[in-house]
Amino acid sequence: MTSQRQILKRAALLPFHCQIVNSLVPAEDDSPDEGDALVIIARGLGLRRIVSTVLRIYDSPNSLVILVNATSEEESGIGEELTTLGIRKPGLRAIHHEMPAKQRSEMYLSGGIMSVTSRILVVDMLSKRIPTALITGLVVLHAEKVTPTSVEAFIARIYRQENKEGFMKAFSDNPEHFTMGISPLQTVLSQLRIRKVELWPRFHQQTSKDLGQRKADVIELHQPLSRSMRNIQTAIIECLDASLSELKRGNANVETDDFSIEHAIFRAFDVMVRRQLDPIWHRVSAKTKQLVGDLTTLRNLLNYLLTYDCVTFNSYLETILASNTTSLRGNARQNQSAWLFMDAANVIFHEAKKRAYIWDEARRREANDASDAHYADDEEALRQAEHGAAAQSEAPALGPIPPEVEPILEENPKWQLLQEVLDEVEQEIHFTSTGSETGNTILIMCGSERTSMQLRQIIATMDECPPGEPGQKLLRQLLRSYFLWKGGLGKLSSDQGASNQPGGDSRNAHSSAAQRATASDGSINEALKRKLAYQKGQQSNANKRRRQRGGSSAAHAGGRFSSATDASGQASFQAEAAQVSEFLASAADSNEARAGLADAPIDSEQISDDIDEVEFDAFFGMLSMENLVVVRSYRGDQDDKVLQELRPRFVIMYDPDPAFVRRVEVYRSTNPGVGIRVYFLIYADSVEEQRYLSSLRREKESFERLIREKSMMALPLSADGRPIAEDADQRFLRTISSRVAGGQRSATAEPPRIIVDMREFRSSLPSMLHAADIQVIPCTLQVGDYVLTPTMCVERKSLTDLVQSFNSGRLYTQCELMCVHYQHPILLIEFDQDKSFSLKSTSDAKPGGRATSSELDIQAKLVLLTSSFPRLRIIWSSSPFATSDIFAELKQNFDEPDASKVALVGLDDVLEAEGNGGSDPVKRAEWQSSSEHSYNLGPQDLLRALPGVTTKNFRYVMSQVRDISDLCNMSEEEVGELIGVEPARQLSRFLNQGP
Repeated sequence: MTSQRQILKRAALLPFHCQIVNSLVPAEDDSPDEGDALVIIARGLGLRRIVSTVLRIYDSPNSLVILVNATSEEESGIGEELTTLGIRKPGLRAIHHEMPAKQRSEMYLSGGIMSVTSRILVVDMLSKRIPTALITGLVVLHAEKVTPTSVEAFIARIYRQENKEGFMKAFSDNPEHFTMGISPLQTVLSQLRIRKVELWPRFHQQTSKDLGQRKADVIELHQPLSRSMRNIQTAIIECLDASLSELKRGNANVETDDFSIEHAIFRAFDVMVRRQLDPIWHRVSAKTKQLVGDLTTLRNLLNYLLTYDCVTFNSYLETILASNTTSLRGNARQNQSAWLFMDAANVIFHEAKKRAYIWDEARRREANDASDAHYADDEEALRQAEHGAAAQSEAPALGPIPPEVEPILEENPKWQLLQEVLDEVEQEIHFTSTGSETGNTILIMCGSERTSMQLRQIIATMDECPPGEPGQKLLRQLLRSYFLWKGGLGKLSSDQGASNQPGGDSRNAHSSAAQRATASDGSINEALKRKLAYQKGQQSNANKRRRQRGGSSAAHAGGRFSSATDASGQASFQAEAAQVSEFLASAADSNEARAGLADAPIDSEQISDDIDEVEFDAFFGMLSMENLVVVRSYRGDQDDKVLQELRPRFVIMYDPDPAFVRRVEVYRSTNPGVGIRVYFLIYADSVEEQRYLSSLRREKESFERLIREKSMMALPLSADGRPIAEDADQRFLRTISSRVAGGQRSATAEPPRIIVDMREFRSSLPSMLHAADIQVIPCTLQVGDYVLTPTMCVERKSLTDLVQSFNSGRLYTQCELMCVHYQHPILLIEFDQDKSFSLKSTSDAKPGGRATSSELDIQAKLVLLTSSFPRLRIIWSSSPFATSDIFAELKQNFDEPDASKVALVGLDDVLEAEGNGGSDPVKRAEWQSSSEHSYNLGPQDLLRALPGVTTKNFRYVMSQVRDISDLCNMSEEEVGELIGVEPARQLSRFLNQGP
């Protein structure tokens, strides 16, 4: 190995980085596995740099180091880091499924550092393509994903059984995941066969000392929310709180202590709720399932309120309203989201619409009055026309916007704050420019790629907008696109209703007249109410809810659910869409509107075919680091490389991220001569601020819990960290075979084995079989998924795969092949461990006890499958653990399968070509019995239906006659020699004369 001190010096690591690397790399005199450890480090402290340094230290021509569980982005990032550290020429090589097995085997023998996917690595280990005993060590990333059923645990088990000297190092930067469940840290350590754990939080003494010497210049800017955004946020939290309370009330037997608003703002909250409800998901009510879906919707609204613009947020709310009130067939939905019935939901829809525009019918009347006005003379009319034309030319073109619309276009408060920060940075660059070589690059970091694109558009058009309103041009374009979308939606609704009531004008007039009649007469009958509500495109459940509350007036029924209705009596969302559609149709008929729509894109972008050299360099030439503004989203460890390459002087954190703050601290500490100023933008008194503070607190509490668990946990391992080896008695009992008749027992050195199809290694069952001391042999199988014995084959199906196989007809073909080639075909239906062990959901059953159509469909197809294949056996398994026990019991009284023979099953051409001569060819009779399973099922059924052929003689007939045609051509005497004189007479009479 290259000198460790030289590598650490070249990597330019901080002292706490060096301390982590030294703890992972033992001295030359020690065993390589002395440095086995699990490193849990806080996000943003340079995990990728630590992993790359460890890999560089172990790189040598005679070593083989395997990197497991790395994504493609991490592979490229670590490869670039290793190149910077001066790794030898092959570098980090990635092995994926496109590479053939022979090439993979050659690469393993050549040595080096390789990144291998988990599924390929475990198959190569079991197939002996990789020299497991000669592997220098394994490096496992994302150790928080290791569970007893994961492929990584399978790899670690095989590795430790065959390699006692190699090292095992695991890394993770997600401490919160180690606090979920019961002793997750102990579980990960036991599965990876590691005894040592290294915890490096931000509050570690050495970390605080290294990062506290040079602090970055940070300016925190707390931007308050606008009044409408604050009202919407309060209303969303109110709906979220009500949904959580209803969820707790309806599931008293579930642990709901973590069901709170503080936890609900995090991304993992949905996973936590589903994990709690999955075991009883078949018993929860439809209302509970609807509430779980509503939690995701409301959490998304909290995030989108701060990131989306006002127009996009309003259109998103309208899509939610449409999807919750109308089914796929266009009818009103029966089970709607409960939060839509709340007063807070009304606030959300009304405030969101008022942020974008105001729909005022009086504006159309004013426009009509202005167009129909009579002037005293022609000169006054000319002056008015010129004044209107001048005002229209000065006003920005908003596109196809109806005259009833008054654009509000409220900007996000952070846009103006960003403009002020950029102005301040520009002044700072102008007045403090020293002419040095250091650049003035501005780096703007945001939370998502969508926000990044939004900020690029705003910055590009900021100079074309009025002062203090940097996003007006973008909002005008979005509003134009919104009304084009809404007009198309209105046209679609009118086309759907044309068959029932042709004539859009009469329908609108009738609907408005009926609405006025409904508002004035509260005693209208219920049937007419539902009919009028359907014609207006509203929900029938709105009236039902108001009746339950005791409201008698139907005029207020639509106000709860319509996002486009306010106290002044404006039209509903569907009515607005219809009016916008009519406006667009009338505008398309006029030549002026068409010309304006066609010229708008050309006016916004000046297209020219002639580009001189100066313009070409400005657009396509090299960028100067002096005046460069880079907008990008957070991408984890890739941001460390961006800071090193760009070396920005100003960093604007548009969205807060604790990990990136630490990356800036590490960058500042590793580059003493670089000055950097950070602008930290955050919404005050918002969910964004609460999420940022709660993430810091959760990380701190997670590390504190890990420290406590580390001090008291116990691992079932030997003193040196390896699994306890089984003694001689256990090995002898495991090789005892009871297949000899008469109860005699004989010892055999042949361990129990199961042949597994290559595609099945995506599941956790092969790992469970290997953990149960069963030898797993990977093989490409043409028939079945698991071969337990020479006569027993299993086709494994999960519940979703079972439904898909029934629908496609693939399962019938698979069962037919198993019945042809194996004496004991088995269909295994395996359920997930953490989900309900039930095919039928009790909450979805109909009141009369009848099952739904899909459930009846599955049950009927299962019955048809068993009737078509009488020898097929169906096994129901609740989890992979139960499946491994079932397989072990099924194999007890049978011989072990041969992989070389099983691989040929289904390859009829190969068997026929190789089964004619010599002692080496594998013949079908050597591994298949002489029963009916070796013949086609269709001719078997036809043969057994013939008169004279019984269950006692049909097998003998199949063994003596080639096919049905030969049987029909035989004489009565020849048939009599096979089945007897009387049965031959019956069969001959049936074939010659008919029944």
